[in-house]
Amino acid sequence: MKILVVGDVTSPSGVKHLEKNLWRLREREGIDFTVVNGENASFITGISKELAQTLLKSGADVITGGNHTLSNRAAYTYLEDSKEVLRPINFGDGAVGEGYTILDAMGYRMLVISAMGNVHIEPVLDNPYSYIDRLLKKEEGRYDFSILDIHAEATGEKLAIGHAYDGIINIIFGTHTHVPTADEQILPGGTGYITDVGMCGETGGILGMDKECVVQRMRTRTPAKFKSADGECLANGVIFTLDTDLGRVVGVRRICF
Repeated sequence: MKILVVGDVTSPSGVKHLEKNLWRLREREGIDFTVVNGENASFITGISKELAQTLLKSGADVITGGNHTLSNRAAYTYLEDSKEVLRPINFGDGAVGEGYTILDAMGYRMLVISAMGNVHIEPVLDNPYSYIDRLLKKEEGRYDFSILDIHAEATGEKLAIGHAYDGIINIIFGTHTHVPTADEQILPGGTGYITDVGMCGETGGILGMDKECVVQRMRTRTPAKFKSADGECLANGVIFTLDTDLGRVVGVRRICF
């Protein structure tokens, strides 16, 4: 089974890019299941119902979340009703929506978990380990394979999650920094891993944003309204090849499209 994960969608233009290119890539690469991190699809204000539905129609099977997912209160009802759009599980039981889902993938039951780290990121949520451990115990026997998006700033924190669940969760990928890392690998226990997938959005700026306004904020420490960069859109992704007989990942490849 080939599983594609796509890094943070940074703007509505990134959504349009996937609308145009994602099914084409899936067909060319023979992708069976796709996870897209869409927490920034509305450009720093979470994700809207309309943009989420566009991503799902465009080839995303699941949309994972992050620190901005709950910024758009207008999408709360949709988050409650949708099985395909997630927010980090460690927002807690009192938050709207769900932090995981189990969906069909080529006849297999695929568990997808969205979680968020604690280091150098806001809001500071509960420890993700306890939520993940509790979930895996609760759903034991109800899924065949599993995927975890760990949305976190610190590379070490993401690597720790990878090693903690090596051989337990089949695929673990990091999001949030918008910069793809070059450490795609298969961990000793057979888990496919990468520290950060990257992003899907406008190039030519800083993490998808206009470089002048970012530099101004950094240089002067004064407010400046963020706006999207003005370069062409590109999407960073990773293709994991999962051997369903062995129950382990046998291939990991970065792509840009």
